[in-house]
Amino acid sequence: MARTRSIKPSFFKNEYLAECEPMARLLFIGLWTLADSQGRMEFRPMRIKAEVFPYENCDILGLLKQLADKGFVRAYESGDVKVLEIPTFGDHQRCHPDERDEGLPPADESAETIVFPEPNAKPGNPTREPGNPPASCAFNPLILLPSSSTAPTNPATRSRSKPADPLRWTADSGWEGITDADHAEWSQAYPAADLPVELAKAHQWLKANPKKARKSNWRRWLTTVWLTKCQDHGGTHREPGNKAQPPATDPVRKRWWRGDAGRQMTDAEYAAWRRSQRGGDEAVALAASITIKDEDA
Repeated sequence: MARTRSIKPSFFKNEYLAECEPMARLLFIGLWTLADSQGRMEFRPMRIKAEVFPYENCDILGLLKQLADKGFVRAYESGDVKVLEIPTFGDHQRCHPDERDEGLPPADESAETIVFPEPNAKPGNPTREPGNPPASCAFNPLILLPSSSTAPTNPATRSRSKPADPLRWTADSGWEGITDADHAEWSQAYPAADLPVELAKAHQWLKANPKKARKSNWRRWLTTVWLTKCQDHGGTHREPGNKAQPPATDPVRKRWWRGDAGRQMTDAEYAAWRRSQRGGDEAVALAASITIKDEDA
């Protein structure tokens, strides 16, 4: 599924990207829209061509090779999954907080890098490097080599993506990756929240609402949504029906009274204003001082 992405003006001045063909540069932009929030997508060249260049007759593997040689993309196989990754995706794209990744594995030590064939390579005579399978093996246009043999050496193209946050939640295991340092920071930031109780409540709420249990950043949801709401509403052990009261040092909050008043006043100021509009005590005193004489008396 394609997504909406942003492009920076510096894209057009990148001297390394300028060494690629214009079609390869356009392909690089198209890959952003196919990548998930982690900058990864399934490595399926024909599907990528159908998504980005549906009306063009081009060598999609040749274009991908140009980008891979410059370090803009890398293709690898982890287990049974072939992945195409944009190493610098997180440095230039800001995805929506609710956007989920597709669960594709990252490029770890066990991953094997996919090496693109040379443009002039003929079937049956692929370009091989030391350590490749012997020539008697069946031809594979996408040769697999250890990831270390084709890692980009240019520091400008080296991946600077941040490590994944270990904090996550699953329906079976509950919360995972919460450290003692997290407990200490949260206890200081949310003193009214009983952390064990709130974590258990959040676990049960997520199990009861599976459609809402799809978060791309569990730490942000747990702190800025769940614990913050608990703190603002008086804490875990607040009395039923009572919300947190503002500190005594806070100024009295005024409300905008629409209609007759038409200005901001506190509740007490508004009540006094209403009494003054009705006449108040002066009108009552004036009415009491008036006496009516009876002519028959």
